[in-house]
Amino acid sequence: MTAFFLYTDEQRPIIVKQLGEEAKVRGMVVKTAAAQWKELPDEKKAPYEKRAAAAKAEYDAALESFKQMGGEVVRKRKADKDAKPKKDKDAPKKPVGGGYGQFMAENREKIVKSLPAGSNVVADTGKAAGAQWKALSENDKKPYEDKYNEKMKEYHAAMEEYKANHPAEKEEEEEEEASPPPKKAKKTEKTEKTPTPPKPVKSGKGKGRGAAKAEKAEVEVDTKVLAEATKLGYEAALRNLAGRADVKDLKKSDNDLLGALKTSGGLVNPARHALLGA
Repeated sequence: MTAFFLYTDEQRPIIVKQLGEEAKVRGMVVKTAAAQWKELPDEKKAPYEKRAAAAKAEYDAALESFKQMGGEVVRKRKADKDAKPKKDKDAPKKPVGGGYGQFMAENREKIVKSLPAGSNVVADTGKAAGAQWKALSENDKKPYEDKYNEKMKEYHAAMEEYKANHPAEKEEEEEEEASPPPKKAKKTEKTEKTPTPPKPVKSGKGKGRGAAKAEKAEVEVDTKVLAEATKLGYEAALRNLAGRADVKDLKKSDNDLLGALKTSGGLVNPARHALLGA
């Protein structure tokens, strides 16, 4: 955990609020944090660097203790890292950002020029664009939404053609497959326990996958929206989407979530990506 990542983790809620709608665009939060970190005086960086150094020292001490107990650190082989197939650069590119993304693409240059001197181009552009988008009426937003929907149709058509010409290519799995139960270890003459290697220190914010599963409960969804989703066969997908932590943070209405599922044909990950602007 580096000093920069500690800073980003701490400042994320503030940066998201500054960026507004543009915070949904992939990488914008980190990009903004990097720009802020670069301009931060050394004395303000010092507390984060001190915490990062302490975390590293704690991890190094735990790792050394693990080795002293007979533990062995196994590095991932290159073959393991490359096991996941790389995305084809020639595959159709999916539109991002919804109607707001189209609005930003058309108006970014004009918004940047309108900023007062000394503005933070990244943060202030997103803030101004978000305010302008919010001020638009539904009728004014509609052309941008329509343009996004048209691009999505073109994308899906292009993907169908692409998959027809690349039969070996498969779409990303939408639901995580249940992991098979671990095989029982074979009994050996030795019963000595193998020490567990320490995990790299994290900032402590957020919950791991295990914690999320432990707290998993049925997600509450508006009854009318749920009834419509059930008719479409999207009930499970809607509950799945509504239960995602990053989707909850968007504070979108259940109608918005169902709309995203309709656009994606009931697929959870594409709907989630569209909502996040990923």
